[in-house]
Amino acid sequence: MRARRIRLAIWAVSAVLSLGIAALVALLQSQAYSRMLATHKRQLAASAGAVVRLLDQQVNWSLGPLLALRNAVDGPDPGPLHMRLGEVQVRHPELPSFVALDGAGNVVAFTSAPWAAWRDVLDAPRQRALGASVRVAVVAGEPGRPSSVRVTVDARVAQPAAFGTVIDAERLRDAMRRTMLGSSAEIAVFSVSGQRFTSNVDRDVPGWTQGAVTLGAAGSADDDRRLGAWAVSTTYPFVARSSLDRALLRADWWRQSRETLLAALALIVLIQVFAAAFDRAYRRQSRLVDALSRSARHLGDVQRTGRIGLWESDLDTGSVVWSGQVHEITGSPHERISFDGAYRELVHPDDRPGIDAWVQRFRSEEGPFELEHRLCREDGREVRVHLRAERITNEEGHAIVAGTITEITALHETRQRLESTDRDLAASATAYRQLLARVPLPLAIVRDGRIDYANPLAEERMGSAGHSLVGRLAASFMDEEALEALGARPPEGANIMAWLNPDHGMPFEAELALSNYRDTKGTGALVIMRDVTEQRLYEERLNHQAMHDELTGLPNRRALRERLDELVADCVRDGSGLMVLFIDLDHFKVINDALGHALGDQVLRDVTLRLGDALDGVGQVGRFGGDEFVAMLPFTCPPAEVLAVLPVIQQAIEEPLTVGGSMQRLKCSIGVAFATRDGSDADTLIRNADTAMYDAKRSGRHTWKRYSADMHATAMARLTVLTRLSGANLGHELALAWQTQHAGDDGRVIGVEALLRWPSAPADLAGNDKLVPLLEETGAIVQIGQWVLREACRQQRRVTERLGPDCRIAVNISAQQLVHSDLVAEVKLALAETGASASSLELELTESAFMQEPERAIRTLHELRAMGVSISLDDFGTGYSNLTYLSRLPLDKIKVDRHFTVSLLDDAGNASICRSIVFLARSLNLEVVAEGVETESQRRWLLAEGCVSMQGYLFSRPVPIEALEMAISDTVHMPL
Repeated sequence: MRARRIRLAIWAVSAVLSLGIAALVALLQSQAYSRMLATHKRQLAASAGAVVRLLDQQVNWSLGPLLALRNAVDGPDPGPLHMRLGEVQVRHPELPSFVALDGAGNVVAFTSAPWAAWRDVLDAPRQRALGASVRVAVVAGEPGRPSSVRVTVDARVAQPAAFGTVIDAERLRDAMRRTMLGSSAEIAVFSVSGQRFTSNVDRDVPGWTQGAVTLGAAGSADDDRRLGAWAVSTTYPFVARSSLDRALLRADWWRQSRETLLAALALIVLIQVFAAAFDRAYRRQSRLVDALSRSARHLGDVQRTGRIGLWESDLDTGSVVWSGQVHEITGSPHERISFDGAYRELVHPDDRPGIDAWVQRFRSEEGPFELEHRLCREDGREVRVHLRAERITNEEGHAIVAGTITEITALHETRQRLESTDRDLAASATAYRQLLARVPLPLAIVRDGRIDYANPLAEERMGSAGHSLVGRLAASFMDEEALEALGARPPEGANIMAWLNPDHGMPFEAELALSNYRDTKGTGALVIMRDVTEQRLYEERLNHQAMHDELTGLPNRRALRERLDELVADCVRDGSGLMVLFIDLDHFKVINDALGHALGDQVLRDVTLRLGDALDGVGQVGRFGGDEFVAMLPFTCPPAEVLAVLPVIQQAIEEPLTVGGSMQRLKCSIGVAFATRDGSDADTLIRNADTAMYDAKRSGRHTWKRYSADMHATAMARLTVLTRLSGANLGHELALAWQTQHAGDDGRVIGVEALLRWPSAPADLAGNDKLVPLLEETGAIVQIGQWVLREACRQQRRVTERLGPDCRIAVNISAQQLVHSDLVAEVKLALAETGASASSLELELTESAFMQEPERAIRTLHELRAMGVSISLDDFGTGYSNLTYLSRLPLDKIKVDRHFTVSLLDDAGNASICRSIVFLARSLNLEVVAEGVETESQRRWLLAEGCVSMQGYLFSRPVPIEALEMAISDTVHMPL
């Protein structure tokens, strides 16, 4: 019955465990699903808030160019108005359009096709931002255009009344798709009135159903199908909503919990199998228990007779009689065995002398005597037994020895283990103390506020010779923070910073590693002390190196920016002034190249000292990089007065300097920018001062320049040239115009010149007088010159079809093409690729092309001349006019610059120069062409002086190739 109850209990426990596991797993998965929903709600709320901040940021970014328009436009004049709009559009291509609006919301100027519905924006409530009145509204889509966010800023004048720009939906959609839930959630943006702006999905999204909301509000948008959240901008009238499909969330939960549920099911099955196996094993165990019970009863009988093996030995015969328990101990089946016979053979060989002596003692003494020895049983086991015996006289009067035998193998092993444990404990305590003594840091054990132990390093660092720390109060060398931590029983592994006061030496800061300590004396705290003085010094050195230039010790670029931002903030707060100087040494590379970088570094250190002396503590100087320095000078006086420091700086740098045994004089170029006129942050101020410095470099060096908006426009123009006029898209940006050359007597066409045009150029780069110098400055003239050469050769056939086969095409060649490229190879390649004729090609070069490498230039022109290409010297008389080179150059033609032609009738000097150039050309058997002929009187004067070839507006303006025939026709019918 007991066995049955136990088996039933096993099955009951199994059932309870299975039900408990099932209930626990169900509860955990339910909680996991709830946590998943809560996590997704937080993520949706964060996503909606991120989209609102993203749109806020894009609106704020658009305010910068609108405020620039507001500050730049001071009247309704269409010309400057369009130009300002175009300049802002070039600087901010990320915004699709800029418009100027009148008071009724009508567009009066724009940069691209204007967007309608601006009246709704002007009806939106005003807000103040960056000192201006701003309106922001979401406007519904137009035919061919999606919904958009319109941003307007009120103008400073009556007309135009406002400026506006557009944040299109596609731009925000791309940004939303890159947010945290952009690929999984459905995110949409509406106005606070419910007007849909955009979403991150291509399908239609549900409309806004929450009704009117207030700025800065947030909430949830849950329903039976979707889980959602929304947030409203704190500044502008739009709201973002983010939602997820509940079905997708449930599928995701099932995908995550499926393995757990299967594992729980497997565990329940395993419990049932284990219960069945245990039930079966218990049945078998019950049968074994019955057998053991029977054996236990027999064993109880033996225990009742003494629980030991009994034996008697006859001293005369030596025979021994043993009880049954003895046989189990010895493993011998014999009932009678003697100590000197079969029993002695069982004794371990090393213990036989001992058993012989023990038996022999009973012949002379009664005992009792005890003995422990080892037996080697016949089954191979070695056991240890304990013998105890006493000599007595039996009933027959014979002397016998009666005793007991007990197996003590387990007792002996236990006793050995205890002895070994005692030895190990003693060794461990000694080793632990040795380990504490060898710790490479000062260590102490504090118990009840006193030092209970201190290793040698602690004694040496904290104590004094002849006096131990042990027994002293911890308060004698630890500060209150450390004592408080020790008294509060810190957690294991706690670290604190504290000041320690040794007996000798200065107090020092240390890191204390605290842990609990327990031994036979009780509990305490183990304290390891690490001196962090060197570490603090090292950290300070690292911080200094991170913020200072290694060579000069001045603040580096990072420190400059941080300090300049602080000074700008102080300037804005206090209403004071701040001047930023960007100082660059002129031709410093010459010193590095000639004297080496080691001496160059010494020069930079000397310049650092001179800059510090020049500023005399008024401002701060930092090294921006290389030979560039930045100085920041706060001031409260008028800006014109603070500029007086610039000559002082220049004079300090120009003082003679001994470098490598030679006397050197340095010069510098300085760019000046003022906060907040030229920028409101460190990066902008440094950039604008750098721009002004480079303008000083271009102005001849050794001077200073104040930053102006024109400099930034020049920099933007340079960037526009480098960006748009790259080798990959020149054909889409550039075009050629053609101006014919004519015989002065009858007006027939004798040649044509290919002129570079940039149809889509910004307004300030429309003319070649500004474009070409900029191309030469940026180095883009080489690539563009190659394109002009190939394009002219490619269109040669069309030109000759219109002007005749004897008409030569003149192409201008830059001096940089002649110096920095293989012009002969380029001409051969252009002719080969296009199939053009070399005899119909004429290359025009200016006198400056021969100044850098005249011998190479002369060889190149001879090679071109040998190919059949004609060579013309353009703008003669405006350059160096070196007659030595003129006599050696393989020229076919000289062109008189239009500067002399246009004023030859009004200026006697220019008339004399024209006459001399014509005479010189004819003397050298060169054809002479006069450029810039615009009047009939100029034509007649030139003919009278022997100049028979002319070019100018009198005959034809530069026209596209399609208009060449009409231009020729007009020239033919012109009375000459």
